[in-house]
Amino acid sequence: MAAELDYRALFDGVADGLVVHDPETGEIVDANDAYCELHGYSREELLELDVTDLTADDWDPPASPETLVTDADTRGQRTFEWQNQRADGEPFWVEVTLSRVETGGASYVLASVRDISDRKAVEERVNRYETFVENAGDGMYVFDTDGTIEYVNRRVVETTGVPREAWVGDTVDVFTDRGLTNDPPVDAFREALASFVADDAEHRRIEVESPNGVFEATEIRLSAVREDGELESVVATVRDVSERRRYEDELERRTEQMEVLNRVVRHDIRNDMTVVLAWLEELETHVDDAGRDSLQRVLRASEHVVELTDIAREHVEVVVGERDVDRRPIRVAETLREEVERRRESYPGARIDLETPLPAATVLADDMLSSVFRNLINNAVQHNDKDTPVVTVTATETGDTVTVRVADNGPGVPDDQKEQIFGKGDRGLDSPGSGIGLYLVHTLVEGYGGAVHVADNEPDGAVFVVELPAA
Repeated sequence: MAAELDYRALFDGVADGLVVHDPETGEIVDANDAYCELHGYSREELLELDVTDLTADDWDPPASPETLVTDADTRGQRTFEWQNQRADGEPFWVEVTLSRVETGGASYVLASVRDISDRKAVEERVNRYETFVENAGDGMYVFDTDGTIEYVNRRVVETTGVPREAWVGDTVDVFTDRGLTNDPPVDAFREALASFVADDAEHRRIEVESPNGVFEATEIRLSAVREDGELESVVATVRDVSERRRYEDELERRTEQMEVLNRVVRHDIRNDMTVVLAWLEELETHVDDAGRDSLQRVLRASEHVVELTDIAREHVEVVVGERDVDRRPIRVAETLREEVERRRESYPGARIDLETPLPAATVLADDMLSSVFRNLINNAVQHNDKDTPVVTVTATETGDTVTVRVADNGPGVPDDQKEQIFGKGDRGLDSPGSGIGLYLVHTLVEGYGGAVHVADNEPDGAVFVVELPAA
């Protein structure tokens, strides 16, 4: 029968796939070239198949093909989406329009079939993005360029308790109308939105304070949505930053306190201790042999207090950011020699060994690198329980890393303190000292891109290991 149809040239010339069905059985009685190519079959092969054979295997159709064909024959044209399957088994989406046609005195159902796989893929991406937006942790509003709300996500509804329909079509006045906040923050946002539109901007971040609102402080990120280069709408992403603002205020307060401490340490305590040291040196000529040992103890303790003021000052400068870190190549060997010599002068009752040879390597650091080694050696001596503290300093270079080890013969560090010992405020081995030195070490080494840890020293004691990247 297909050979007798007189519309063949027109039929095969249509760009969309066309297939003719028997209205009573639904079987395929003809198909054009586009339909054959779309499915990967020849016309002869298609005439041996039915619509079920061409339907994707894993897809559950909403109705049987026979029912759809019969409905189109009796009730008129209808359009729907269907998932077909090519000859190689690949599934794809098509849009099908069924129409009743008569030719040669007979009635048929003509199906016009168009591949819509690309459109379905886009729709799937859009649906996925909508899912992301709906479940986002931040509130999201979409405004047109006049400030009218076109969309709000679920987070907005949950946070404010205002239903979506109350937002859409209104403006930010909903906030004041519903008692969510007062006028100033709403006016501030309205001005920011108008400015964003007027400037034809792409992105902008603003913060709005609303002490009486849903959030005390809100960060709003504005992003432009364009169509053919023209601004169509503005997405406002809203995040509660009240807790962050409180933290920043507290941090600022503590920073001010640290700066006050820095001034006290730098001037008052240090100046007083300088006077004390001067008087102690004056007393040396007036103390007999019996009291000389006690005088030396007081002198060393006073020098230690001065040293602690240096550590505290350096620590404060690091914490409050007063010290600009200008890293440059510094020779580790030279810094170690100078610091070990100073520590020997400060602790004549201890044995401080510097093993040689030392590597010629340099590391990217600054003048505070000496403070790292000073604090580690001080710690090794001050927390030592032996009559004669022994501290051994070594340095090696392996590949791109310079490793400095400060080992002692003291009591060691318990395993449960090995990580916490560098923490802010920790006092280490139950020491009456401030514990600030090791925290300063950790802060500085980390700033140089390195790492520091403590391990057991054999047969007893601890070893502090500093690893720094070579310059």
